[in-house]
Amino acid sequence: MTAADGMVWREGIAGALSYRVAGTGSNLLLVAGLNGQARFWDAVAPDLARSATVAAFDQRGCGATPDDGAEWSIETLARDAADVAEAAFGSAPYTVIGHSTGGAIAQCMAATWPDRVAGAVLSGTWIRADAYMHALFDLRVALLERAPDLDPALSDLLRNPPDDFRSDAAKVALDPGITIRRIRALLGHDGTRWLDRIACPTVVIGAEDDRIVPPRLVADLHAALPGSGLELLPAGGHFFPQTQSAAFLRCVTAWHATLTDATAR
Repeated sequence: MTAADGMVWREGIAGALSYRVAGTGSNLLLVAGLNGQARFWDAVAPDLARSATVAAFDQRGCGATPDDGAEWSIETLARDAADVAEAAFGSAPYTVIGHSTGGAIAQCMAATWPDRVAGAVLSGTWIRADAYMHALFDLRVALLERAPDLDPALSDLLRNPPDDFRSDAAKVALDPGITIRRIRALLGHDGTRWLDRIACPTVVIGAEDDRIVPPRLVADLHAALPGSGLELLPAGGHFFPQTQSAAFLRCVTAWHATLTDATAR
């Protein structure tokens, strides 16, 4: 498949999970957030694929991957991501880059498969949901149950920075039932069970104006991971890998270069 930017993706299926791979070099697995679709990474994947083998995938019930009707957990979704990594990279190690819910998945992966996960970029994510996040996502669930047509507009308002607002409401949203089950999974995430088992190099990235995962939660995650790096972008909203893609890429590529150099020595 050739994307609009000329990037050539090699498509595959891991179980029922639709994934795509591009580039050559060290392995990077991209794990999206609540929307769960590979296309979340379109703003940065071509640049990453210039120096790495990049895999991205559609999670259960998202994009081209069918809904199995199950109740999911972060552990379920982490197992799926590990299956995609095995299909895309074989037995070789990889770095996982997870944003938001994908960052929770990445935490679980790094703790569960330390022999495979060589590094982790934890982007716009948290250790466990606090009262603010519970209130926010409980509101979204109520809206999805009572007025699902309004949820895309609320999502746009929350995830985009006020000074650089861009509406994605015209895009096709997930089925409300799928979104609700994914919200239950992310609210059930409790990284305190795993943090002491994460031994790989990590960097935590956030944005100062993120209204979904406030920067204090990102800073708490960094503080709980001794030796981790921390990058707080001054702006970008929750979708800063898209709205501040150049800054996000600078953070990721600079950190990944040090990881690659250390591995080569």
